[in-house]
Amino acid sequence: MSGIISMFSLLIEMIIAHLLFGNAHSYLDLKLDIRAYSVLFGVVLALSNNNILYAHNFYQNDSSVLYTLIKQFEIEKNLALEHQYVNNSSYSIHSERADELFHKLASIRKDITVNSIFSNHYDILLSDLNLTTKALVSANIADESLREYGLSTGLDPKMASGLLNMSVDMIMKMNESSTTNMTDSVDKHSMEKMTSMSNNQTTSNEGNQENKVVKNLANYETSVAQAKSLKMLFTNYLQDAKLENSTGLMPIPTGMKINAIRELGQGIDNLVLALNRNGSVEEVYSIVHGQIHPNLFLAFSLKLKSD
Repeated sequence: MSGIISMFSLLIEMIIAHLLFGNAHSYLDLKLDIRAYSVLFGVVLALSNNNILYAHNFYQNDSSVLYTLIKQFEIEKNLALEHQYVNNSSYSIHSERADELFHKLASIRKDITVNSIFSNHYDILLSDLNLTTKALVSANIADESLREYGLSTGLDPKMASGLLNMSVDMIMKMNESSTTNMTDSVDKHSMEKMTSMSNNQTTSNEGNQENKVVKNLANYETSVAQAKSLKMLFTNYLQDAKLENSTGLMPIPTGMKINAIRELGQGIDNLVLALNRNGSVEEVYSIVHGQIHPNLFLAFSLKLKSD
């Protein structure tokens, strides 16, 4: 009987590790009691349901809100400067966004100035913040990159914002419905013509992928820049963070947290790559909510909102 119980515990352990990280063998040496298993399995159910990914909303604090806005402002301001003498349209859009973000910042901190942001003053302050706040800023920037990418593919603002609270299954159903409606409205002759054009397509057309996917260039530029900023946040503040066993109802061992950081780094790299090659919205969503957010949650003890 004891052998059966041990095998069952091992199986549960492997399932938990696989569902959370897609990597079962890394956790076969964990020594967690049955209560820890129960709570961790609850987390699995919260983060994943029948292989369907769900968005995650984390409780914020004043500093995470402030520094998220600062990072967004920096990104838009730098993009505006990059396009000032190259693309007037992109310059105007990014410049206008930077102004809007600065007004939001000024409403929070009366003493804030453009110079104070770009003089590394706030980077120094960010380095002194706790790991939870840095992780929250990273989670927010990942969300914004996803939202901007949705906008770049032609989603309206409401639908793009909905990506932050929508399951990937819902996104796929939405796309299926859209495709079905389009198919119903196209006659047989048109469909045959479209099929013929598709079959005649060669790999030489792959270079035009951006034109097919990206409809709003400024949003795409922002999304890519935010993913790069997320990579920098990870490298500078999270990658080599000093971690300790968490306490409370769900004690997470340091070894699990270290692996979560490793998986987080891979997820961020995957996000950058997916954006650079114009991956589908579903893929970008899956990376943000299936690889980045869950590992931020585990490594830095973020708190999930129930709503």
